[in-house]
Amino acid sequence: MTKKFVISSGHGEKVSGAIGILNEHNEAKKVVNQVYAILTTQYNGSGYKYHETTATTQQRNLDNIVNYHNGKSRSLDISVHFNSASASATGSECLYYDARSLSVKMASAMSNALGIVNRGAKERKELYFLRNTTKPAILLEVCFVTSKKDAAAYHKNFEDLCQAIAKVIAEELGYKKKVTTASKSSKASYYKSGTGLYRIKKDCYAYKKVKS
Repeated sequence: MTKKFVISSGHGEKVSGAIGILNEHNEAKKVVNQVYAILTTQYNGSGYKYHETTATTQQRNLDNIVNYHNGKSRSLDISVHFNSASASATGSECLYYDARSLSVKMASAMSNALGIVNRGAKERKELYFLRNTTKPAILLEVCFVTSKKDAAAYHKNFEDLCQAIAKVIAEELGYKKKVTTASKSSKASYYKSGTGLYRIKKDCYAYKKVKS
């Protein structure tokens, strides 16, 4: 049976995350949606995605997110966040309760994809999401919403970032890339020459002349 995952965006529609050059919750939703799409279409992954929309307090927001994760049959929990600090702060990091090895891989993959500093894996047992989810869990801090450098790198390398995140998750859960076979379209046309009627067959990129 394929191992399942749950991936969610940090914060919620009514409980704002960090806002700077980037809006944390809005960008987290984009990352969640794209990583989920990659895992379920480009890989043989199976899982769930979640964006919290109803809570009006931080505690209720956290409860709703954790309850959604714990309510699903899965092997891994992922929460996507963006960091905030001074304008000079930069880099990607991954926070964990006990999934250190996976967090090391994820922090490296994100920083490499974005071309920014790798701030590494950090143990954070006090964080509500990491402490209360019942499966191995990681919390991604993609980059800093307060950094012009990070924001530019994020916009430029968004797809590379999502592919890198998806690859780490896929390797952890044993997903395989789907093999796609490019379909060839062929069109035929004809022309006359002194030796008879010939058919020109367009097969992808090559033109072949065949006696009709």
